[in-house]
Amino acid sequence: MFKFRPIALNQNTCANLDLFKFIKFAKKFDGVEFDTEKIRKTLSKNYNLKDILETLEIYDTKVESIYPLSDFSLCSERDFKTKVLNNFKQMIHYCDKLESDLIIATPSLIDFSTEATSIPKWRILNRTRKRLEDISKRADKEDINIGFEFSLLDISSVSNLHEAKEILKPLESQENLGYVIDTFYLAKFKVIFNEINDIRELISLIRLADFNENSGEDLERLFPGEGDFSFRVFYRFLEKLGYRKAFSIELSNNECSEKLLEKFSTIFKY
Repeated sequence: MFKFRPIALNQNTCANLDLFKFIKFAKKFDGVEFDTEKIRKTLSKNYNLKDILETLEIYDTKVESIYPLSDFSLCSERDFKTKVLNNFKQMIHYCDKLESDLIIATPSLIDFSTEATSIPKWRILNRTRKRLEDISKRADKEDINIGFEFSLLDISSVSNLHEAKEILKPLESQENLGYVIDTFYLAKFKVIFNEINDIRELISLIRLADFNENSGEDLERLFPGEGDFSFRVFYRFLEKLGYRKAFSIELSNNECSEKLLEKFSTIFKY
């Protein structure tokens, strides 16, 4: 059924496992996506990055990405220059030592209890573009790519693909900057596949999860093929696009079990 490689496992799927147990659990996958906070927590327990790298090597596992560089777009200039850029430098260091070349950046969320909701959309997009250009240029010096993960949720300051395109299109000359596409949101908001046709060369990563529209307010991320998303049609579409970069499976926490590994091995023919 599935012809594409590599396929990584996102750490959100197994948030209950510590980093080393997660690496072992994910051994059937080609790689992992690491949560920065999980790395920090591990290092606070007298481990070092070399210990993590050695464990990855034991299980022949690659770090596909490190995430998220969050709230970088609408924070104050002071917070950007101190908190955000300090976090960013640390993530670049993690990438260097763990042999990864992708950092995922997510736009700021909007607090509806503040005056932030009155900020014009054009100003939000311009500010996000300026900040993305800044961090992508910094990352480029270290041979690191930036994947911009927009969210279709209402509380996101960049809440649809059209807005993401408005931000990134003027930055297309920045070759280390691309999009992160999440099939969960494609399914939930019924995004037409052709909407990603014109950015096919700029996709850094595709995250895989299914969605059941009868789940109401429950935002459970289901295993691919267990919800309403047309994965077979999507895979054929990606074949036509010639997509050859990475995939990552990001599911809800209750999927982190041997049942997940069995389903993965069956559906993805490993």
